Amino acid sequence: MGAILTCKGCGATKLYPTGDPTDLFPSEHCGDCPPWICEGCGETCSAVALCSCWVQLDTLLLADVKALFGADGTFSVDPA
Repeated sequence: MGAILTCKGCGATKLYPTGDPTDLFPSEHCGDCPPWICEGCGETCSAVALCSCWVQLDTLLLADVKALFGADGTFSVDPA
């Protein structure tokens, strides 16, 4: 495993690996960041209270997740 990187938002550094992507890549925001203004919608966003730009997939059925990503025919998760 590579280095545990520091959050770009608040500068917090993880003390040990947690198994998520921030073990290897720095995040823009983390659970230690104070709320911030979303660049996409202008709403307040935080690690525990996401703005309306986010779609939480953990509450959806697998078929709904597949339909969400397959809607444009590319199955791309890149919003651009």
